[in-house]
Amino acid sequence: MKKLLCFGDSNTYGFRYYDRGRFDESIRWTGLLTERLKPYGIEVIESGLNSRTTVFDYAEKHGKNGNKALPLILEENSPVDIVIVMLGTNDCKTEFHADSDMIANGIETIINQIKLADENTKIILVCPPFIDKCVTERGFSQSFDENSVYKSIEIKDKFKQCALKNNCVFVNASDFADTKSTDGIHLNEKGHYALAKALFECIEKNFL
Repeated sequence: MKKLLCFGDSNTYGFRYYDRGRFDESIRWTGLLTERLKPYGIEVIESGLNSRTTVFDYAEKHGKNGNKALPLILEENSPVDIVIVMLGTNDCKTEFHADSDMIANGIETIINQIKLADENTKIILVCPPFIDKCVTERGFSQSFDENSVYKSIEIKDKFKQCALKNNCVFVNASDFADTKSTDGIHLNEKGHYALAKALFECIEKNFL
């Protein structure tokens, strides 16, 4: 059986924006993708962690640096045939003072980690849904500001260039889902469904 690893942050975890819980398997995009891929003999491994970054360490939160976590996750699930990476939202937080180039460098570090573990692993790089301006008025206003919104949009083209450079398939989540109706960060039920559909079609086209 082939293995597909979904490596990301709270939108991969399935964070439920209205009560800070977790969407169940029938709603979150990773669970929907699992059902779609079962007939193809592909096992989906969910590795979504709230607040995860590409390479940045928080001052007070531990274990959220994706670059430090990924090698162990890849090793314990080896061999991994496909990795879907969707990170970058938390890199836009004000405390990291990271510009779009720094965030793109972080995502390339993640890609290099995957290649180092197994050069045959296929990679789908997903630019996370754009942060909506409503974030400055809602639950995560202390972590994100207007610059965060702009950076989340700027990284799309940089992520696309990174994908081309590293022979990854590129998907822009905001082509299928948005965060306007939630807290400005997280996907709602419709967004999870749309993203799962888009990613399945991407996998079907490129790898099945």
